[in-house]
Amino acid sequence: MDVSRTVGIAPNPECLKGVVACQCELGREKLLTAPPYKRAASPPCDESKSRYLTAPCARDLEQYKCPISHILVTFKSPLHPNEVFNKVFPATTPIKFVKRKLAKLLSVSNNNLLLTKNRTVLKETSVLSDLKTDALGNLIIDVFTKDSDEFFLSSIPKESYVHELLHAVIPKKKTMPFIAIKFRVRNQNGIFTRSYHSIMKVHEIKKNLAGLFLVDPDNLVLLRGENPLKDRMALLDLDYDKYGIVEVELLTKNNEKLNLDKLYKEMPVNDVLSVMIPFGSTLKQINVEIFSELIEKPYLGGYRNVYTGTVYHHAYTQTPQKPEKLPPEKKNCRDTQTAEEREKIYDTPYSRSTQMNTAQAYIPNVTDTIIIPKPYETYEQMIFRLKHNHYAAIIQRAFRRYQFREKCRRWIHECMERIDRIKEEDRLEREAMERRLRRDLITKTFPKTREDFDQLYSMVDRWKHAEIARISQLHSKGPKIAEFTLLLDKEVELLRCIEAYRVKVKEDSKKIKEKKFLEEISKPVAWFGRDGKLITMDTVEIQKARKLKELYNSFIRDDMTVRERMELLVDMKFALQEFRYPLAEEIIILLDRECDLLVRRCDEYQLEFLRRRIAASLFQLIKTSELNAGVTKCKDIRDYRKMENSRLHFCELCHQVKSYTDFPLNAKMNGYLVCTSCSWKDVTERSWVEMTPYRFILRAVQRDERRRKCWGSLAFVLQDKDIFFIVEKLWHSHSAISECNDVTELRLCRWHVNEDWSPWNCFLVTVQEMKAHLKLEVPEEVYDEELVQKVRNKHKLAKANFEPLITVNKRFTETGGWQGVRAPAISHIDAVDQI
Repeated sequence: MDVSRTVGIAPNPECLKGVVACQCELGREKLLTAPPYKRAASPPCDESKSRYLTAPCARDLEQYKCPISHILVTFKSPLHPNEVFNKVFPATTPIKFVKRKLAKLLSVSNNNLLLTKNRTVLKETSVLSDLKTDALGNLIIDVFTKDSDEFFLSSIPKESYVHELLHAVIPKKKTMPFIAIKFRVRNQNGIFTRSYHSIMKVHEIKKNLAGLFLVDPDNLVLLRGENPLKDRMALLDLDYDKYGIVEVELLTKNNEKLNLDKLYKEMPVNDVLSVMIPFGSTLKQINVEIFSELIEKPYLGGYRNVYTGTVYHHAYTQTPQKPEKLPPEKKNCRDTQTAEEREKIYDTPYSRSTQMNTAQAYIPNVTDTIIIPKPYETYEQMIFRLKHNHYAAIIQRAFRRYQFREKCRRWIHECMERIDRIKEEDRLEREAMERRLRRDLITKTFPKTREDFDQLYSMVDRWKHAEIARISQLHSKGPKIAEFTLLLDKEVELLRCIEAYRVKVKEDSKKIKEKKFLEEISKPVAWFGRDGKLITMDTVEIQKARKLKELYNSFIRDDMTVRERMELLVDMKFALQEFRYPLAEEIIILLDRECDLLVRRCDEYQLEFLRRRIAASLFQLIKTSELNAGVTKCKDIRDYRKMENSRLHFCELCHQVKSYTDFPLNAKMNGYLVCTSCSWKDVTERSWVEMTPYRFILRAVQRDERRRKCWGSLAFVLQDKDIFFIVEKLWHSHSAISECNDVTELRLCRWHVNEDWSPWNCFLVTVQEMKAHLKLEVPEEVYDEELVQKVRNKHKLAKANFEPLITVNKRFTETGGWQGVRAPAISHIDAVDQI
């Protein structure tokens, strides 16, 4: 039978402890059928001023001032300087909680995240109030990841942290474990009330109501005032009163009428009452909820009809009594400790004979069974007859065979997996080698950079030395001189072709730079508005730059007729007359000269150099800041700031002050003497060495150190020339074990695997030898004494040649500056081949 229990709801949340609610598919739910609640009269006021908004708004973070007890933390990523994320934390928040919250927002591991300030890693035990803030009380923290995982601070949704900022600034409302919602059904004049848990979402309430009214959840709409409630909004965000009651309007999108008779079939009684109780000298109104649930009936035994099989249980006839501390089935008594007894009732359906055969009564003995006692069997005889040991041995033998078969199957599976893994590694290595050879072939066929042309010059130099050796071996005296003359002619022709192609590539690169410059100065100003739409604006300077760009692009075209060319020259002449500058007057004179030559029917070949001169002068006029201050101002400012923020050095050959990025770098240099351009022009400084294999060796070392999380390794400081010196001068370009001299197969691995890589902790071997060497913990115990002494000598020479690196390593390790070397190393991840 059903029993009702009443529980009072008071404004104090502590009164709700121990409240029992019924369980349903959406969580703990309570059915309410009370009449509409009557709110206490309050003075009229503006609703927008009387309470805070219940849903998070998309305001900018700068509109909210951080309270004194909170600190605004600005997170920055050195890899993406334009991305910033702001969040408010209490001043007493430890760093480990800040780190955990940021890792959850970025969807990365907590242990993989590093927080630094002024290049110093923050301790997890420190508090935000202990850190030094700026004048406004704000804090700036840099964010890194240990394994260089890609992350974007801009990917964090703005709505989430603005909502948390509002919750940090706005005073918290009194939390309620359950919230009663009064639904007003539009166009039906129906009102009903239901109670839900405060953590439930709006879409869960729709799903519950859809199950009650047998409609589609997407067809239901909940309105708060005139604003629809969002599906992801929680009930805690609603503006409920101090008793946990909120009014919501319910309607359907297709104006379908709801059957309100299905609401109270489960509970015919009202379960919400409004009670007035005396409280001191005043009366206080309290909401009382009635919880109605079925009790669990205990099993008290019963009877069973042997004819019909119907079972009758004993049951309570009064209100539930206090349950026993120990159920009957767990009690220990004599009935449950002794042997189990069974009773069987025999009810004979018909009369049977129970007497012996006599002269007066005949009893047939056709169905009688004669039982003869067998000889007594002892325990030992029974064990011998059953043969338990024999059958147990058979079972054990079969089980051992099964275990051995499973082990063999597992071993075969592991062996096949290892073979497949080895094949996959070989395939990846082969594909990486093919990609590397294909890339080298492309750079040799279509060179673009100075390194590519160095590679071509190195090939010519190697070919020349091979031919000299061949001629010296086959010829002598006169024929030898003739062969050397032919060799010199061939070398000059090859160098002339390479240089002509280099000049052509340089001109193409110059045209690309000019095109980028014109595109940059004619690009409109763009920004995003409040509604998120892109807004563009063309200033007077930008329109002027776009006009000059169109004139320049039209002039360098070569697919125009003579009449179109004459009209273009006249238009350019009138357009340039507004410039009062000697260069503009010179361009006008050159345009008149081209017009005269076109009238005299000169061909394009005769006009080529004149047109080049006009195009160069016109581009120089566009770049002149005195004439186009508004056009080139932004670019001049960027160039000035770039020179101002970088370290400048003096070149001894060109006598110009340049940034340190314009000088060749290596670990053995003592200063910046000659820039990269001058070192290319200077024949004495030029060395025809192909740096491609040495660059590949360096990137392989950096990839291995990055995989081992050794960001303090010297591999991120060394350059291509340093690896060339180590391989060529110290190890003489051959493997220390197999004497292999193929540079494409050599690798520089660690000598001691547990120590960071350095020039005095490296070992030049082939790829296969490196895989076997990295499995050794103490190589001195495996290799012979001669090889170990040879490696030690190489390490001593490396320390002597790279002595400045020892001081740099010590200073960076003590000051913690190795973290700054990590960022430039990460930019080369995509350029490293996977081997």
